[in-house]
Amino acid sequence: MDFLSRILAIIFSIITALGIIPNSVPKLVVLEDIKAEEIVASTESYAFSYKDGRFSVAFRGNTLLADAVSEYKLADKTVSSDDYDTFAMTSERITDGRGEGTRLTVTLTDDTLPAMKQFFTLYENTEYFLVNTELSASEGEVATNYIAPIVVRDGKIQNASPRFTNFLEVPFDNDNWATFETSTIMESALSHEVGAFFTPDKGNGFVIGSVTHDVWKSAVEYKNKVDTVNELYVYSGANTALTRDQSPHGTVRGESVSSATFFVGVYDNWKEGMNEYARVNTTFTPKRKSVNTANPIGWNSWGSIQDKISYESAVATSDYIKENLQDTWKDDNNVVYVNLDSYWDNMSDEQLRAFVKHCEENGQVAGIYSSPFVSWWDEYGMQVNYVAGTGYSYNDIRLKKADGTYYGNDIDGCYPLDVTHPATYIHFKNQLERLMNCGFKYIKLDFLVHGSLEGQYYDESIQTGIQAYNYAMNKITEIVGDDVFINLSMAPVFPYNYANGRRLCCDTYYKINETEYMLNSLTYGFWQSELYDWIDPDHIVVWGKDGKASEREARSRVLSGIVTGGSFLTGDNFVNPAKNSEKAFSRYEKLLGNERLIDVLKIGRPFEGVLDEKCPYAAEVFTLTEGDKEYVAVFNYSKVLVKTKAVDVPADAVAENLFTGKKQNTCNGTLLVTLQPGDGVIYEIVKK
Repeated sequence: MDFLSRILAIIFSIITALGIIPNSVPKLVVLEDIKAEEIVASTESYAFSYKDGRFSVAFRGNTLLADAVSEYKLADKTVSSDDYDTFAMTSERITDGRGEGTRLTVTLTDDTLPAMKQFFTLYENTEYFLVNTELSASEGEVATNYIAPIVVRDGKIQNASPRFTNFLEVPFDNDNWATFETSTIMESALSHEVGAFFTPDKGNGFVIGSVTHDVWKSAVEYKNKVDTVNELYVYSGANTALTRDQSPHGTVRGESVSSATFFVGVYDNWKEGMNEYARVNTTFTPKRKSVNTANPIGWNSWGSIQDKISYESAVATSDYIKENLQDTWKDDNNVVYVNLDSYWDNMSDEQLRAFVKHCEENGQVAGIYSSPFVSWWDEYGMQVNYVAGTGYSYNDIRLKKADGTYYGNDIDGCYPLDVTHPATYIHFKNQLERLMNCGFKYIKLDFLVHGSLEGQYYDESIQTGIQAYNYAMNKITEIVGDDVFINLSMAPVFPYNYANGRRLCCDTYYKINETEYMLNSLTYGFWQSELYDWIDPDHIVVWGKDGKASEREARSRVLSGIVTGGSFLTGDNFVNPAKNSEKAFSRYEKLLGNERLIDVLKIGRPFEGVLDEKCPYAAEVFTLTEGDKEYVAVFNYSKVLVKTKAVDVPADAVAENLFTGKKQNTCNGTLLVTLQPGDGVIYEIVKK
């Protein structure tokens, strides 16, 4: 590159960083020379430079990452990209499911190390870019259980203006009542698969997350110093208490080994960034084929009847729904499900088939439950019980840890099975085919995180827990087929492509603290609606197994299902409710048969939580705009305090309480809402 070309390159990178690219200049330009000391690439949003194994990224003139490196573990040694002697860069124009752009490939070589390739993919007209790192051996294989495409130290991660104040921590799964957390920049934190630096409520955000989920468990981790982010690690090979693992992350071996591909984007509205992150995932791996075009509405036996489920109670429930709720729940698009949960094996196959037929005669679809990756035998039972059709005991197919010892039943009280073992396949194949042959068209899959645990696998080609999970879930979907609605209960957030729906939370019944816990998952996990057709707020209970749900708590619990905008499966005993049955049936019809509420549910989109600067455990106010109407839901999570909220709404509007039908005027764009402890309310806001 001659002197004049160098000057032009420098000038171009400066004006790009300042965001003043002339219209006549192409939106994506790469100025490259593998012999140059520094290489620069720019898009409308990003300016990228690379030198001596380190890269820097600016967003709209603000330095985002400075002197970042990629690193990996080789045995007990951590190797960084700036440890290499030589590097060269090439670029190529690409067109893929995300649009048109340029992929920059930096190749690093050293006589004593595996070759490293760093891939940076920049797209036109996007607020994000993609990055991943690949290792390859000239002879033999590479072996590692940690690759980090982005590592920044010494405080060289900068906030776009204005500065981010918080960080979103995403749990690996929804087991054991795991929650979304928000840390301040004053803290240090780790998030599974995706994390976001953000400023409430609709402030700017810096979203980083993995978009491929075939091999690795990944994480985004930062460490603070004073009031800024001092270190940032974006890596594949996560192994934490929340992944439930009792072995190190599996070591990935091969002639070449690649990290997950990571999404990196800066957004004026962090919530839009999280939604786009989720959508970009689906450009790599599409969602499961849709089964329902509208919300799944219905009932699940675990909410109250639980282990007392019987053929008689199941059929009577189907009849009650048909006679009292179905006209409200069902239209030309909605499917009404009547679902049996655990303990469905109280019934014979003949009774199961008869139940399915009865539901069909009532215009409903029957659903069922399975926990395919675990065994519920005790220690002795694991040894003396054999998988039907095989010579293997359940103990023979129990998952082993990396050191060769067995996993126990300390994770949820059940034993994880080696999902790559052929007898485990026969174990769940026998059960699932039995259920499909009975005619069930909905299946809830539970305790799936056990299928993603790190350990020793029968199939030696499977090296990691996520590889094992993908292997087994592919088998599940082959058995079940495309026309059955698959809903995940306790399961990892990713991968998502094996299910039509997923529960946002763990078991939730009617207590106001349980409703708040469920809404924590909606407040910060709303973006999962881009991964699954229908997100699930768990069974909606308004009376309770014990009949102790207050009417306020019942309103809040129903409302939590409405604002989720996805599945709406009730969970009460519709046959023989506890205590005052007359009052219970009145509540069922009043709350679960409220046509105005169900019509809002059928809009089919989640409400948006409104956050203040303190980032509450769960938002107290949720909003949704549909056409010329706005809906506002307000909750009071306190068990003892009366609370009043001032909610911003369109000026000169009328607010109608959809529980009572009462209307009230707003005042100068403000709606004052006073709620008793544990209560919830929803308003339809219409301009005069």
